[in-house]
Amino acid sequence: MRRHRDGVIAAAILTPMFLFWLVVSGFPTLFGFFLGFFDWVGLNDKPNFIWLDNFAHFFRDPVYTHALWRSIWLGGLVTAVTLAAGFGAALLMNLPLFGKGVYRSIWYIPAVTSTVATTQVFNIFLDTNNGVINNILKALGKEPIVWQYSASWGIFWIVVYSVWKGVGGAALIWLAGLQSVDPVLYEAADIDGAGRWGRLRYVTLPGLKPIATYIVITSLIGAIQIYEQVLFITNGGPYGQTEVLVFRIYRDGFWDFNLGMAGASSLIMGIIVIVVTVIYYSWSTQSDRRTTIPVKPLKGGR
Repeated sequence: MRRHRDGVIAAAILTPMFLFWLVVSGFPTLFGFFLGFFDWVGLNDKPNFIWLDNFAHFFRDPVYTHALWRSIWLGGLVTAVTLAAGFGAALLMNLPLFGKGVYRSIWYIPAVTSTVATTQVFNIFLDTNNGVINNILKALGKEPIVWQYSASWGIFWIVVYSVWKGVGGAALIWLAGLQSVDPVLYEAADIDGAGRWGRLRYVTLPGLKPIATYIVITSLIGAIQIYEQVLFITNGGPYGQTEVLVFRIYRDGFWDFNLGMAGASSLIMGIIVIVVTVIYYSWSTQSDRRTTIPVKPLKGGR
């Protein structure tokens, strides 16, 4: 106890939290993955072990492969736009502005608001008959747009909402990275005659590499698992053209009670998220090594 007092205290604090996670999240997740190896349709039916048949069906059925591909490219698009907008907002937040605390809070409000409530307000704007946008179009002499019948418009509004929802959190993380850059480096850049673009390119961006790796990985994982926006804005329509993989898993598990396919899809998505994370992390660390300039010792051992 005397030698490992801090470790014992940490274990006492973390053990209940770990047990809670194991019961509420860990065991259900593992059980869901385990279901992928069974044919189990309906709670009254008996599960039959079918080995890899569900996984083979996943890659043969275009419903699942299209949903998977849509999750990947839609998640990548949401991540890219969110990070770019968040970085621009972070640069503005980092300026010596009056009342910048209030300004930062306003940017973060969407991140803490309820998705159910905000998507319903969002749908009011997109209502075909009395929506705000269609009313503006009518006032301009244009035909109203039936958003629910257009896959391109559905994807557009999903991206817009996702960016609006996530830009505040991304901006605050970028801001933390900006404020962690050593001010001495900026002073040295000023002495060397670097302008604003030079300071951004040669000081700010290299200093943000560690935080960039973290924010890209976490944002991409969240964007690939996009679900609530699709459910409340398009409900997967029209005709499944905005359906992503998590929404497909939800339909299999809770609408069709095809528990085997829901488990198989969940496991495939988990593997893809891990692979994408490892590939990006490996690429980012290798690029850091390539950009490191070796320093040779001076002659005479100095």
